[in-house]
Amino acid sequence: MGYPIKYIENNLVFNHDGETFAYYELLPYNYSFLSEDEKIQVHDHFRQLIAQNQDGKIHALQISTESSIRTVQERSKEQVTGRLQEVAYERIDDQTEALVSMIGEHQVDYRFFIGFKLLLNEEEVSIKSMGKSVTSSLSSFIREVNHHVMGDFVSMPHAEIERFLKMESLLQNKIAKRFKVRPLTKDDMGYLIEHLHGQSGIAFEDYNYELAYEKGEKETYIKQFDLIKPTRCLITESQRYIKLEQEEQTTYAAYFTINSIVGDLEFPSDEIFYYQQQQFDFPIDTSMQVEIVTNKKALATIRNKKKELQDLDNHAAESDNETGSNVLEALDQVSELEDVLDQSKESMYKLSYVIRVSASNVDELKQRCNEVKDFYDDLNVKLVRPFGDMLGLHGEFIPASKRYMNDYIQYVTSDFLAGLGFGATQMLGETEGIYFGYNLDTGRNVYLNPSLASQGVKGSVTNALASAFLGSLGGGKSFSNNLLVYYAVIYGGQALIVDPKSERGNWKETLPDIGEEINIVNLTSEEANKGLLDPYVIMKNKKDSESLAIDILTFLTGISSRDGEKFPVLRKAIRAVGQQEERGLLLVIQELRSDPNPLAATIADHIESFTDYDFAHLLFSDGTVQNSISLEKQLNIIQVADLVLPDAETSFEEYTTMELLSVAMMIIISTFALDFIHSDRSIFKIVDLDEAWAFLQIAQGKTLSNKLVRAGRAMNAGVYFVTQNSSDLTDEKLKNNIGVKFAFRSRDMTEIKKTLQFFGVDSEDEENQRRLRELENGQCLMQDLYGRVGIIQVHPVFEDLFEAFDTRPPVAERQ
Repeated sequence: MGYPIKYIENNLVFNHDGETFAYYELLPYNYSFLSEDEKIQVHDHFRQLIAQNQDGKIHALQISTESSIRTVQERSKEQVTGRLQEVAYERIDDQTEALVSMIGEHQVDYRFFIGFKLLLNEEEVSIKSMGKSVTSSLSSFIREVNHHVMGDFVSMPHAEIERFLKMESLLQNKIAKRFKVRPLTKDDMGYLIEHLHGQSGIAFEDYNYELAYEKGEKETYIKQFDLIKPTRCLITESQRYIKLEQEEQTTYAAYFTINSIVGDLEFPSDEIFYYQQQQFDFPIDTSMQVEIVTNKKALATIRNKKKELQDLDNHAAESDNETGSNVLEALDQVSELEDVLDQSKESMYKLSYVIRVSASNVDELKQRCNEVKDFYDDLNVKLVRPFGDMLGLHGEFIPASKRYMNDYIQYVTSDFLAGLGFGATQMLGETEGIYFGYNLDTGRNVYLNPSLASQGVKGSVTNALASAFLGSLGGGKSFSNNLLVYYAVIYGGQALIVDPKSERGNWKETLPDIGEEINIVNLTSEEANKGLLDPYVIMKNKKDSESLAIDILTFLTGISSRDGEKFPVLRKAIRAVGQQEERGLLLVIQELRSDPNPLAATIADHIESFTDYDFAHLLFSDGTVQNSISLEKQLNIIQVADLVLPDAETSFEEYTTMELLSVAMMIIISTFALDFIHSDRSIFKIVDLDEAWAFLQIAQGKTLSNKLVRAGRAMNAGVYFVTQNSSDLTDEKLKNNIGVKFAFRSRDMTEIKKTLQFFGVDSEDEENQRRLRELENGQCLMQDLYGRVGIIQVHPVFEDLFEAFDTRPPVAERQ
């Protein structure tokens, strides 16, 4: 096979057979955790895309391109701002070296390219068009003569390019209705051809193809050498592989094609293009050359075949022999196919399916070929590696090439082609940002940009900055939450962590690189902290302090706003204190005692009964407290010692006094976070609520959570809920305002179903349930901004971060 490409213009490829193809990159769509209905919908879209072409050819390529880890990490640096810039740069550089040493300079990306032959048969047949055709043929002949004489340049008339560009534009509009596509560029074409000829080590995004165009009056010229330059390598063909020798490397490539399909490929479950990305830890490429056979022509071919089979059956009967089972089986299949084509009026498709396996040496190639063959065997697809045909099959991958041989053609329907999962992949996270871990199925690095949601990114399904970390004890939710907050802070964000278990008190020592920017507010029962959490002290705005005072005192006393006798009395006392110069909850008690209403004294006694608990004095001030909690550092942690939080299963009516006080303090600190959220909008802020379930199950907590989330979205702040169960997030409004989600291991089937439902995936699917149940420590189900769901392994990279954020109790060493 000679080199097929005659001329390239944008995404148009002209070949030496007078055909023109338009090539696009089919932007991959996330296929993991889709329900069966969603998979069928994707299948139907692809089937319609194939079926809309009544004639012509389609060339589909799945190519393993490379992306540079260093480039992605350098792009991530561009997101860093703030006072910890140098710390972030150092972490990113060390991270880069660690990742490169673990997985190499490049990661494999699978890209999907699809080319359609452009047909001019819709043009009106007229004297004028016939004249144009004759002129075109004549000028084509002259160009060929000039080429043979001069040999340096290839030319293409402007009129012909324009004609095909108009057709390409119509085709692109048609395709874009069903799939997201991107027209290829000359750089993409160059990368694709060089990749097939053994070039590696260049990232897809960084590749540049020098193809100089010279515009003449009627024609555009390009150098013949520039066109064939991407193919430059020494190719040696053996019987079973080809050897591609570049200046710096040698690659061995073998080619398989389909010999036969001995069983039905099930859909959904046998999407070859999707599953082979996960199956192999080495890159493979796949080409599908599809020739469309019109319905009329296909029926004629099938009926001829049916006659042949019937003749064999009749001949066997006449000679008193039994017809072979293979003949009867083929006759049934042909009859069934005839009925389908006759009713559907669909075309048939002649498919040449070729797989390319490459390696750096022959032994490795042999091993990889065996793995590929076994994978296809399991799907009832028998592959063959034809002797002496390697170079011909290699040519099928080149854009605008033709089918090399007819020996291994498969006649298939559009249903079959749509069921192969072309374009299906697993995608999670962003293209750059905070390196958080890797996709467990594909090994691809997962990057996060926590502040991106509010910027209305194209393709995102949410603009909510809030996140949820769910999972039972010991699964890794606190660790992962801490890791993400740390990176968000060194990237330029500001965080307030509400730490009711006092697990982060040693961060100044364990994180010395950011120690100066860590502010730990440890609210112990010491006299110096008296009244620091009094609503009148902690809130700057008078109205806000009154509102919080009402919430706290009604919560502690159980007085409902519906209580027509007690509530007005309490409300009146709180408002009166709010108008004074000196304000505090102890003064509310005094105000109630001065009220002649007998109910006021009862309420005062009730409130006073809380004040003598060991840490309750944090809540009650006499109006003279001047201290305030400062949140000027990048990372602020508020800890309250000795909090006794109720279990998630404990109902509100069963709360002990200590639990009531503890939850009241959580409410106050979280309300204080509202003030923090309303600071500088240009800085991304995080309010991190550990053990969030403690106040999510009470009315005041739900209201507060919604306030935090709504204010956060407007003020460039994310609220992170760290809680055990998705059912803790009971409020539907709250659930709908949570963007990125992380769910760690759970053993409880009811909770597993609720979590899957929260993620918007099929909760009754047994495979989905199994995957969530069998997660290991540090692994989680993740849903990103774009609604895509997958399983990731959280990867801290650094030992010091692992030790700083590990909340497990230390194991006693044996003496």
